[in-house]
Amino acid sequence: MKTIRVAPPGKEYDIHINEGLLKNAGSLIRTIYPYQTVFIVSDHKVWELYGEVLTGSFYSAGFMAHTILFPEGEQTKSIDSLNRLYDELVEKNMKRSDLLIAFGGGVIGDLTGFCAATYMRGVAYVQIPTTLLAQVDASVGGKTAINLQGGKNLVGAFWQPKMVIADTLLLKTLSDRDFAGGMAEVIKYAAIESQSLFDKLQSLEGRGGAETVMEEIVYECCDIKRRIVEKDEFDKNERMVLNFGHTFGHAVEILGNYQKFTHGEAVAIGMVIAAKLSKQLSISATDLTPRIVSLLRRYALPFDCPYRPEELLAPMLHDKKNFNDKIQFIMLTDIGQNTIRPIAISELEELLERRDDQWMN
Repeated sequence: MKTIRVAPPGKEYDIHINEGLLKNAGSLIRTIYPYQTVFIVSDHKVWELYGEVLTGSFYSAGFMAHTILFPEGEQTKSIDSLNRLYDELVEKNMKRSDLLIAFGGGVIGDLTGFCAATYMRGVAYVQIPTTLLAQVDASVGGKTAINLQGGKNLVGAFWQPKMVIADTLLLKTLSDRDFAGGMAEVIKYAAIESQSLFDKLQSLEGRGGAETVMEEIVYECCDIKRRIVEKDEFDKNERMVLNFGHTFGHAVEILGNYQKFTHGEAVAIGMVIAAKLSKQLSISATDLTPRIVSLLRRYALPFDCPYRPEELLAPMLHDKKNFNDKIQFIMLTDIGQNTIRPIAISELEELLERRDDQWMN
């Protein structure tokens, strides 16, 4: 088992990574939680596949487990779902000493984490991510949120988990599309921080190759995020680099009504636009787009944006990285090297207007 210690001041916790960890989840959590009652939040699909294994591990460790299930998909990350979760916790008499368990992908992790941050002014929770995207990114670092009609992740809180348990065996049952979506976040980490990871991903033969070294991939991505989060827990400075591709990507998700593209697919498209913009603004000396597109192809991810640039602008105005009418874009100076470049809305509008023969094609 690989273990990473994440140490934001006063909020330290471990990430455990290994194949087959789910059956030991109860005993792992018992090392940090002395009480009896846990509330598991999951989705119907994950529960059908793995619910029996997880509850068995809790009962073996002496826990009493309650279960609250939601539909699969981005639509669950909503105020309606949050209110339902609050109501069920009240009905089931959850106390501040009880523990919430987020058992699912990024949607369940975000919903449960935000509930934990706000229910009774804060209760403890543990992340057990079941998707690649959640294992390498969403479950680590304490960002929690729900979506509003006007934008993604607009209501949330920073609330660190007490533990993260990443069982890479669970990734075997992901669809090819969901696996690819997780690889978009892996490619993001490589593009912004690790040329060696980028080269490793380029040497592997798609999903089959990646699965042979999955524990290493999850470990490296989590360790990159750990280093960044410890320096900037609240996303004020360096942590913003983790949003490479996300500003454009969130706009792509919104324009597709969260149905046309998964989060990972939208981020893949966003990374390509950001790479082109990096070259257009002379932030990167060479055009890095072909290298990124080549890697996205290898992992069956899209890279062409179907929306006109002016369509992307409106959702970006509501982005959380919009400070004083400037959006903080994450750009690449090279593979594995990044910088934060504020772009005024007026400058962005001008760039969009002359995109046809430049950075959007």
